[in-house]
Order: sequence, then C-alpha cells, then structure tokens
Amino acid sequence: MKNFKNVIFLILFSIGFIASIGAQKFMVHFDIKNYENDTLIVGNYFGEKQIVRDTLFAQGKGKFIWREDEMPPVGVYLILFKPANTYAQFLVDGKEDKFSMSCNVSDLNNIKFKGSDENAIFYGYIGFLGEKRIQADTLRARIDRALIRKDVDKKSSDELENLDKEVKSHQKDILVKKPNSMTAMLIKSNIDVEVPEFEGNPDSVKYKRYYYYKKHYFDNIPMEHPALIRTPFIHPKIDYFVNKVSNQEPDSLIKTVDFVLQKLEPNPEAYRYYLADLLNKYAAMKLVGQDAIYVHLVDEYYKKGKASWINEENLQKMSDNADDLRPILIGKKIPDITTYQEDGTPVRLWDIQSPYTVVIFWAPDCGHCKKIMPDVVKFYDNNKSKGVKMLGICTKPGEKTPTCWPAIKEKGMTDFINTADEHGRFNSKIRVRATPKIFILDKDKNILIKDIPGEDLDRIFNEILTFEEKKRIAKE
Repeated sequence: MKNFKNVIFLILFSIGFIASIGAQKFMVHFDIKNYENDTLIVGNYFGEKQIVRDTLFAQGKGKFIWREDEMPPVGVYLILFKPANTYAQFLVDGKEDKFSMSCNVSDLNNIKFKGSDENAIFYGYIGFLGEKRIQADTLRARIDRALIRKDVDKKSSDELENLDKEVKSHQKDILVKKPNSMTAMLIKSNIDVEVPEFEGNPDSVKYKRYYYYKKHYFDNIPMEHPALIRTPFIHPKIDYFVNKVSNQEPDSLIKTVDFVLQKLEPNPEAYRYYLADLLNKYAAMKLVGQDAIYVHLVDEYYKKGKASWINEENLQKMSDNADDLRPILIGKKIPDITTYQEDGTPVRLWDIQSPYTVVIFWAPDCGHCKKIMPDVVKFYDNNKSKGVKMLGICTKPGEKTPTCWPAIKEKGMTDFINTADEHGRFNSKIRVRATPKIFILDKDKNILIKDIPGEDLDRIFNEILTFEEKKRIAKE
C-alpha cells in the first residue's frame, strides 16, 4: 500500500511538473561571463523611459533564466548589470519563445545567441556598424587634421563617402531580405526621409523643402507597429518633431500634436502614452502660451472620450483646469472685471482707455512680487509716455485687503491704477493661482502676452511695439 501511494505521488508530481513547464510560454537563458553579482535586471524601453520588467536571481555563477507565462510585448529589451549599470540589448519579436544569450560583461561587443534568428540579425547589424564606425572615425580624424593644415584630404573624403554607401547598401540588403524582421523595422525607422529637389527662388525652395520634410517626417516609421513604444528611437523622433521641426507658436503646436496623435491612433499603447505625455508637458507651461495646447488636448481628446482610461475624478480636475485657462489664453479678449480703489471707486478693466494696458496681480506678502516690482515700476516710468496704463490688482481678500494700500507706497507703485476686491470676485473670471501674474493687453483688451517675468517686461513690451510697427508698415 505504501508503494502504491508513492507511485500516485510520483505520478501527480510528474503531472504537476510537466504542467508547470508547459505553462512557461517564454524563456530566455542568460550566460554572463565574469559577472559576480547574483542579480540581473531585465527591462525594456517605454517611450522616454526604461522600465524594469523582472529581477532575476542567479541559478549558478553568471547563469540566469527569465520566464514568463505569456509572451512579453514585442520590443527592445535590456539586461542591466550591477553595480556598474552597464547593459546589453536584445529583441523580443513575439514569435521566438525560447532562446539563450551569452556574453562577457567585460566585453559587451561580442554577444551570442542560440535559438533566435531575430537577435542574430540584430547583432550582426550592430557588429557591422561598430566596425564601420571605427573606420569612419579614423577617416574623419584625417580630414580634420588636413583642415588644421589648411589642406584637403580628398582620398579620405572619398573613402568616407564610399563607407557611407556601403552602410546604406547593407541596410538595404536587410530591408530586402528580412523585411518582416524587427531589425528591418528599426533600420527603416531611423532612415531620414529623402526630400526631393524643388524649383523656384531660394526662399520658395527653402519653404517647399521644409513643408515636404514636415509632412513626410514619419513616412519611414511604422507608427502602428506594436513594438514602437518599446524602442529607443521613437521618443527622440517625436520630441525632435514637436520641439525642433515644428513652429513653437501655440496654433502651430496644436496642429503638430494633432498630427502626431493621428499617426499614433492605430497603435493604442503608443497613443495612450503620448496623449498623456503631451498633456503633462503642456500642463507644465514652461513656455508662454503653451497652456493653449493643454486646453486643446483636454477639450478635443479627454472631454470627447478619446482617453477612455481616465477616471471621472481626474477628468473633472482636468476639465476645471482647462475651464480656468480658456478665457485667458493669448489672443482672447480678457474677461471684464471690476476692482476697487482704496476709496471704493470702482475700476472696470474694459473702461480703461489706452493703446496698451498692463495688468499685474500681486500680493503684499509675495516674495517674488517684492523682487520684481522695482523692474515693473521702472518699466512703467519708461513707457507711460507711449500710452501705457498700469492696473495693479492686489489679490488679498477679506480682512487682509487693508494690507494692500500701505504696501503700494512701500513698493513705489503709487502711479499705477491701484485696486483690490475684498470679495475676490475677479477670481470667478480670471483665476489667479499664484502671484505675480502679468498681462499685456492691446487697446481692445485682447491678450498680447501673459505670465512674463517682471524683469523682462520692458524688453518684451518693446518687442511687441516693434512687431506691431512692422505689421502696420506691411499693410501700407
């Protein structure tokens, strides 16, 4: 009976063991020479970041196994070596579910794979590039030395040109022979779009080339590819397009982010990442006027249900924030508010007659207000003869409102139109979250610019005058 029980136990153990092996849908063996640490980090690229996927513990010196019950998402992965934080990359293509990777942590230029044609292609290409890079660096050094001698090294220049052709030929060979490989996708995505020749005068050709390049910037990148978000190139590519290729005016940036998100829409994971990334970027409002892009993203994407993952509470917060910003975007007519002078005389903003009105919200106990106020006063002294009027609005409400008036004298603001509102009613139309907050308005009370540093007020105002004068002359 005892033997019968043992047989049953062995059968059950075997069944359980086989089932556990069968459940392992993905497995990679790592054999790392000269690696003393007992921990290996597996990670992957994810947009701008590298995130940890798993922490592996040694199964013997330098031997690690990464197991997953499901095939990991396709992309470029890394193993991170401690404590030096050096790393090696490898590809997960969604098809090869069991392979091995071996390397020497002291020489990461020689990495071998078994059971992975994808990684063999990838590292064959990397090795080829490394060899050609050494040759190119040598040739460039020769060319630079010749330039120092005020000479021309034509031989080295020709060799460098031929080397470039050789690299392009090798890339084309992979694209033709292995078109469905991830390596081909990575190569093609990093080939810049070719701009055709255009006819016309120099300025016309310049603009045609620019608009062609911008329109076709993403042509070589398969934006729908599921590996896209887990590659090291996509974030630099999008970042360069948004911040360097595109005009940084708010209206142009709105078209740019729409263009990028439209390209990413067939790729849910990348679309979600970059919609959130762009929203956070423009929520920070590091440049004047970028709050318009934030409002646009909230209005056209989040509030219209194009970000289904967002919960109601966060959506409400974003909507409220956008509602506060929308009335005071650059180019809009500032909301009409009424504040009160010390004697109770009401001052309606829209009633101030002036070619330019500068509005500054400030507080007596605001340290930054104290710092910049001498520059603001100097600006007004320098420009009041040009028709500038300055409206100062002290933001202290209730029992603190009386502290505004002596502070006006202390800060030298007596020539301003100085007001306050003990009930803070202006906040229902112009939400003032922090002071100082500065607006420059034209004669119709349209917002020309806002949120500028007080110390730059004079320079920026005179740039506006110059710009307005150029517009006037152009119309004539």
